[in-house]
Amino acid sequence: MIIRIVGKVFPKRNKALLQKKVLELKELRKHSNEIAICGSPTEGSWLGVANATYSLFPDKTYSFPQWYSHPVFNEKEMKIWNTELVNLAFTKITISGFAPFFFDFIAEFGQQQDIDVIYHGTWSEMHDKTQRDWMARLFQLTRTGKIKKLGFIKKGMAETVNQLYGFDCKHIPLPPPKIPKGLQKLNLDRSKFHIGVFGADTFNKNLHNQVVHALLLENAIIHVLDKSIFEYLNMSNRIVEHGKNLPKEKFLQILGSMDLNLYMSYSESWGLVAYESEAMGVPCLYYNKDLNWSDLINHYNPAKIV
Repeated sequence: MIIRIVGKVFPKRNKALLQKKVLELKELRKHSNEIAICGSPTEGSWLGVANATYSLFPDKTYSFPQWYSHPVFNEKEMKIWNTELVNLAFTKITISGFAPFFFDFIAEFGQQQDIDVIYHGTWSEMHDKTQRDWMARLFQLTRTGKIKKLGFIKKGMAETVNQLYGFDCKHIPLPPPKIPKGLQKLNLDRSKFHIGVFGADTFNKNLHNQVVHALLLENAIIHVLDKSIFEYLNMSNRIVEHGKNLPKEKFLQILGSMDLNLYMSYSESWGLVAYESEAMGVPCLYYNKDLNWSDLINHYNPAKIV
């Protein structure tokens, strides 16, 4: 439905966007035989996947336009785009992150090019039947060779799948975050204790639980991306909004200006925010669910809160 709605309401924009994205394909092919395709972020959705993909493939990443996990192109436009991709004859295509329409990509050009898939999710997401169906199809496509290599960001998943199914899956660890030099901290009231709680408002990100408990610290100011979702708390004077869809450098500036960042999500493939926070010398309280389900505090100084 979203494909039709977007295509109908914005036909001229879609045509211009299609031309732009085809040109980007051709420009990328000039300097690379390989391409890593990732869905474009919508607000906070897919943002972590996109950042992770650019960190893994800085010169090969291609952002495919989507609205959440739905392509903005209609069927005719998709066919034009697919034809251009096939004609450019990339030697390897990596699909990083997975939306249902990517199955169409595999069916369309899986015979001509080698296709790898990187899954950014976790086992805990299999509570959703849609996710279970996707995973079953990914396993089947890997078994039949239509997916040449299946990789997992989450530590332990590749090893588990290999042992269960005899595949040759790979763990794809993300490189250390790159922090631009010369980032200036925000001019904040340093008589207050500033706590960052950044992420999309989805169940697994656990934002409300973290914000409510951070507010228990009387001297704390809570920094978020979207303040409107916390209006029910009636504490707008203690919650600061920084906006969605921030440029990466601006987000890092905000993250690095905090006294403490919280990233206690219920499920996370990597938790890039925690690593970025740590790289900038800001302690981050996060939940490590790799194997031992233990709470970790990085460089945490409880005396500073008190």
